[in-house]
Amino acid sequence: FPARPVRLVVPYPPGASTDSMARALARELSRELKVSVVVENRPGGGTTLGALAVRNAPADGYTLLFQVDGLYAGKLSSPGVAYEFGDFDIISPLAQTPFVLVVSAASAIQSMDDLKKRAAAKNGELDVGTLGLGLSHYQILATNLGRHLSFTPKMIPYKGGVEGVTGVMGGEIDAFFATVSLAVTLKNNPRARLLALTTGRGQSRFLPGVKTFPELGMPDVVYRSLYGVAIRSGTPPAIRARLEQALLQVAQSPDMKAAREAIALEDYPGTVDEYRQEVQANIRVHQAAKTLEGSARQ
Repeated sequence: FPARPVRLVVPYPPGASTDSMARALARELSRELKVSVVVENRPGGGTTLGALAVRNAPADGYTLLFQVDGLYAGKLSSPGVAYEFGDFDIISPLAQTPFVLVVSAASAIQSMDDLKKRAAAKNGELDVGTLGLGLSHYQILATNLGRHLSFTPKMIPYKGGVEGVTGVMGGEIDAFFATVSLAVTLKNNPRARLLALTTGRGQSRFLPGVKTFPELGMPDVVYRSLYGVAIRSGTPPAIRARLEQALLQVAQSPDMKAAREAIALEDYPGTVDEYRQEVQANIRVHQAAKTLEGSARQ
């Protein structure tokens, strides 16, 4: 192994920032494995279509899943989708990113106190952007922020992050949690203001000076998206070990570091086991939020 090309399934459309990193990964992994690694974009279904493509492939190591949070967020939003978390094994971390709360620079919102005043003026409700429908970290972050600032978030769905920040700058919504890679493009935009980062591990070097929510007294408004590679569970141990070894080399290579830097993603500093534990912690956060959501509806 490998004796033929390997597929890297990417559950996002071509041209997205995640797609550009996946293509850098494919190039480096091709060199390491000495076979072609072919990117196969399978967007749709909140990333569930890509996950299903890997779930339905043989557990032989020839089909990899470039996974971000959608692997479990999609399943929790659509429980009937035909895969389980146990159908996949994460074999390598690649990157991480927190989110940034973005508001319109044309508004009077320059601090969390101002955001609270804005909510009070709107009868305790703020319009907050999200990507798509259903439970997601956008909703979880907005709900936790609302508890601190005494407002109820009204989630407004958008197709993508660019559309979300455009909605903020155009006054369609009050706030949006953007990825750091997207927020970096807004640093010098006179129409946007960056309020705080959802990281508990210090400020981002890509956005110096932007404080974190824990620094502002909100330790639970914290979330990091995790990027990694998964395979079908049940893949033979020798093949899995070969892929893990290759991906370890690739993830630490100068070209992959440059690919992350180009889209303002941070290295993942821990081991693959620590990465798996953090993924499980994120799953528990989503499951707890879904339980609360269900209880509120009853």
